[in-house]
Amino acid sequence: MIKKQFINIGIVAMESDGWELENNFNRMEAYVRQAVSRRAELVITPEAVLDGYAYHCDPDVTKERLMEIAQQVPDGPYLLRSGRLSKELGIYLILGFLEKAGDELFNSCAMFDPQGKLIAKYSKVHPATEAFITPGRELKPFDTPIGRIGFLICGDRNVPHNFATLAAQGVEIVFLPMDGGGNHPNTQLMQTRAWENYCWIVQANTWSSVIVTPHGSLYHERYEKECVSVQRLDLGENPPRNNFKFRRPDLYGPLTAEYEKNGWYTPDGGISEQLKQERVRHLENLRKAQDKP
Repeated sequence: MIKKQFINIGIVAMESDGWELENNFNRMEAYVRQAVSRRAELVITPEAVLDGYAYHCDPDVTKERLMEIAQQVPDGPYLLRSGRLSKELGIYLILGFLEKAGDELFNSCAMFDPQGKLIAKYSKVHPATEAFITPGRELKPFDTPIGRIGFLICGDRNVPHNFATLAAQGVEIVFLPMDGGGNHPNTQLMQTRAWENYCWIVQANTWSSVIVTPHGSLYHERYEKECVSVQRLDLGENPPRNNFKFRRPDLYGPLTAEYEKNGWYTPDGGISEQLKQERVRHLENLRKAQDKP
């Protein structure tokens, strides 16, 4: 596989409406086309751009209703449309969407190549208070013509071990779709994560766009919604991964041990009783806020 030296990255910052898949997709498509008109070769969209993050923002959410709008991989109707769009425009496209697999729901993103093929899919491993969402089960790299890439989604960024796990597998770019939380302190945190792990971080949020270099320097920063940013990345800029030669895997066993009594996830990656209670409280707080005059 011949790796590209440069690539023009398009970042869509848009706030989707809950449950409004057709409207959200059409708006997203317009932004994607705008990015391509500015020579973007890869376009990344925010977390849950297709469904508007309904499972975290709607106090009346039900699993049955979520199942009705969730997409199956690989042949969900909006995934097929995304593949056709990426093929028509000859680009890589990263889409955030609600996924269903059997009776489980996941907060996922998918990447399509310029031939319209789905080449990568990732599910959020820390869905926290997102109603009815099952945690994703893997942090793995994908080999592509733009290098070895990985994904995290929004709240996943708050756990440094997620970046380290991807970096230990040689990931050169971490794509980070988000819904909210993309303020300047977050950008500073992403600079630290990039520097620690020798990787680019490309963030598409509902109201911000950020790119950080593998040196930890800020390459692009924009706090604005309903807009498109396009930047050229030099994929040969990744510095030598010198610090990784100092790692001591024989000492890191405690990182995977269960020490937190009130942890939100079980040892096998499921939802703990603590998190179930937090999800109930979250929906109750949404309802209270909705009832305020």
